[in-house]
Amino acid sequence: MAFAGYVLYVAGEFVEALEFWRSISPFQQALEGGPLGAGLSVVYAWMVLAPLVLLAAAVPVFDRRDIVTA
Repeated sequence: MAFAGYVLYVAGEFVEALEFWRSISPFQQALEGGPLGAGLSVVYAWMVLAPLVLLAAAVPVFDRRDIVTA
């Protein structure tokens, strides 16, 4: 996952269509803004919120599964 994020970050520098992915990459914060030197950007809150939203959406679907044990 980290490798894919890095590849998208680097590709965003060369491919204009991937520039959006570069802007939300954690490598953007680490390499251009400094690890925590400038503080955390609000943009990076998605890295915490997105998995939580997906988990909240997946739990009810997972609980509805109909698996019968013999």
